[in-house]
Amino acid sequence: MKKAHLRRLGLGTALLLGSALAVVGPTQEELNNADASTDSWLMYNKGYKAQRHSALDLVNAGNVAGLKRVCTFDTKDDGGFQATPQVYKGVIFVTQMYRTFAIDAKTCKALWIHKYVTPDSSVLTTNRGLAIADGVLYRGTPNAHLIALDAGTGRQLWDTKVADSTVGYFHSAAPVYYNGKVLIGDAGADWGIKAKMHAFDAKTGKKVWDFNLIPTGQEFGAETWKKADSTVTGGGSTWTSYTVDTDTGHVYISVGNPAPDFAAQYRPGDNLFTNSVLELNADTGKYVNHYQQIPADDKDYDTAAAPTLYEVNGEKRMAVPTKAGWLFGYNEADKAQVFKQAMIKVTNQEKPTTRQGLAICPNYSAGSQWSGASFDGVNSQLVVPAVDWCGVVKLGEVRLIKGQLFFGGSMQLDPADKATGQVRSFDAATGQPKWTFSLKGTRIVGGVTTTAGNLTMFGAMDGTLYALDSRTGKVLWKDNVDKALIGGGVATYNQGGKQYFAVVAGNSSKGAVGGPKNVTGRVAIYSLP
Repeated sequence: MKKAHLRRLGLGTALLLGSALAVVGPTQEELNNADASTDSWLMYNKGYKAQRHSALDLVNAGNVAGLKRVCTFDTKDDGGFQATPQVYKGVIFVTQMYRTFAIDAKTCKALWIHKYVTPDSSVLTTNRGLAIADGVLYRGTPNAHLIALDAGTGRQLWDTKVADSTVGYFHSAAPVYYNGKVLIGDAGADWGIKAKMHAFDAKTGKKVWDFNLIPTGQEFGAETWKKADSTVTGGGSTWTSYTVDTDTGHVYISVGNPAPDFAAQYRPGDNLFTNSVLELNADTGKYVNHYQQIPADDKDYDTAAAPTLYEVNGEKRMAVPTKAGWLFGYNEADKAQVFKQAMIKVTNQEKPTTRQGLAICPNYSAGSQWSGASFDGVNSQLVVPAVDWCGVVKLGEVRLIKGQLFFGGSMQLDPADKATGQVRSFDAATGQPKWTFSLKGTRIVGGVTTTAGNLTMFGAMDGTLYALDSRTGKVLWKDNVDKALIGGGVATYNQGGKQYFAVVAGNSSKGAVGGPKNVTGRVAIYSLP
């Protein structure tokens, strides 16, 4: 390896290990075809439709038992790791809290590392990924900036401040690039922010448009906030990533809970666009449609995962799971709800929170968190991770303190050993359950990936990576990734005629699940010998 050297620009530092990479894509056409591509995994959810499905079948239900770990890259960070490896031209790009990594997709060799340095405070440092286009990477930061990096060297190209992190704004979502724009939304609802969705010029970082996720004044939806003052701290985070229909040019945005989380009486009304999937024109930011899953939420039941677009029986559909434990399906032709299916035990959700405490299922750390459905067209099913776990919610004082949680109450979780992680299959047309895989005493929160080889791949928070038979849910193979809790997703790709799987492990959410305290983040790559 050549001697490492350091490049500096603005507040970022890039450590280039060896020669610079020649990264000139992906083009818009490549991005449009990302859902079908077999040699890449270009977005957090693979492609614009967020289907998390690969047409690869070199590794399949018949031979997956021979899968072996090829290599491991250790990030050396003991922090949140909830990304999915993103792969282009033989390179994995992956983000952690303040660092972005480029590693060889076959050998785990580090190619460059960029560290974002900031004097600003952050309330949450989680980051779930990036957008890549035309040789440039785009990612949000814990201090609510959007930055651009040269994909070949990690050199920082520009840095745009989007919002004020000192009052609770941050950017955890993996942005999406579309037609020369980078789309990203604010997070921080639990700290009493008022979120927006933004579009920036990819070349300059200048803002092109924004959209108020908490409408005010004469904006459509403002009438659903019957106490106008409550919109100032109304919440509405975008947590994970976004979905684009390239046929219409529309972006679908999952918008999380209103604030304060538990005190609905402080913000009477349905509270649009919280707990909704919002559909906007990606070029202009103009409103198109919305689908609200839970009006006037008082239990922190975000719609957090990006929705999935798919076709079944000749119809275009959109499906989205929520933290409340429901899987919703919609017909895109008339925007009508087709199904609402319980994924886990759901109790007392219609009852209001009280000061004495209300026992509910699930609690706010259960249901489907930041990972949505995988659409397996081979078996006409939606495969979804979920957590069955209950708790008690209590109403409390509504008091906003800058930079502190704005709950208006509290949530007591049942003991961690009562949690059950699940991967469930549902008929893509009707939403009816097909099969269930369960793990008692742990959670399954990372992204699920299905393949044409009848494999369903995912990791659990006990550090185990699983391969199930997509037709039955039967375990075909498993391997523990160094006891590193898996909160991220699995990517699969073809390199040189071999199919590889890459997963991130080492998520820091140990307080609720137990687990080793000093297992650092890592990317593990698997293939057949």
